[in-house]
Amino acid sequence: MNILFVCSGNSPKFDISPFINAQAESLRKLGHTIDYYLIKGKGIGGYISNIPKLKSFINKGNYDIIHAHYSFCGVVSSLSTKKRVICSLMGSDVKESGLWRLLIRYFIKHKWQKTIAKSEDMKKEMGIDKIVVIPNGVDLEIFKPLDKNECRKKIGWKQDGKIVLFGADPNRKVKNFSLAKSSYNMLIERDPKLISMKIELITLGSIAHEIIPLYLNACDVLLLTSKWEGSPNIIKEAKACNIPIVCTDVGDVRWLLDGVDGCYITSQNPNDIADKLHRALSFNKRTTGREKLIQLGLDSTIIAQRIIEIYENVLNK
Repeated sequence: MNILFVCSGNSPKFDISPFINAQAESLRKLGHTIDYYLIKGKGIGGYISNIPKLKSFINKGNYDIIHAHYSFCGVVSSLSTKKRVICSLMGSDVKESGLWRLLIRYFIKHKWQKTIAKSEDMKKEMGIDKIVVIPNGVDLEIFKPLDKNECRKKIGWKQDGKIVLFGADPNRKVKNFSLAKSSYNMLIERDPKLISMKIELITLGSIAHEIIPLYLNACDVLLLTSKWEGSPNIIKEAKACNIPIVCTDVGDVRWLLDGVDGCYITSQNPNDIADKLHRALSFNKRTTGREKLIQLGLDSTIIAQRIIEIYENVLNK
């Protein structure tokens, strides 16, 4: 099958989003061909200006399916071709309001042949039954348990002490780093004995995606204090590495972490987060998150097979 991924090319950090690229690679492993069209230009005007170029690009290719990531690209794709368009939504798409939200709902109902959301929470937010829920998968060959000391050596972290890893770029407001910082400070102030444990709070920042497995395996706890999420990839990646997790109750994390000892859901209250951090740091061993991830069918190969089934169903119609 020949598939065209349409996605933004505006990030200063990477040409293609690591999560979109990972999905493309999982489809390639199943024998399918993936090409990219990267939309350059910001705002509605910048996206709309791509329509003639995208139309020409599609006409020159022999594509079976156009898969757009995310809503802006889905709208532009549908306006550029009569071929079948699949659109994946990201968390921020369902949080849109006003005219853009109405436009997204219109395209879901009338233009896109199928719409994929990352979690049941996202689907519920949009209130449209025809949306299909397929979370991003995790490449279990890349994200796996590794020796903590070896990972710390490669990164350049000290061998002793405990490390709480904030699993996002602290500059992104939705990730709510200020809450993580205040919760960490509260943890230390509440129990002076913890100072002797040399607990540090380190942020994941905007490091390259291929380095993330080292950071996850080098830390003692992954912390995420987002205001909202769809289906946070970093939580699934930490699970694949069997790392203890503390995360606010957002998106599908309750489903992801249910029944995994050493992983804790919290409210947005810093007292609650500090308490769960203390419990996670005291866990002192690996979790069974990887086993649960496999049980949930979140291996990237299984997710790729589900996506191919959607493509085939759309083409058969």
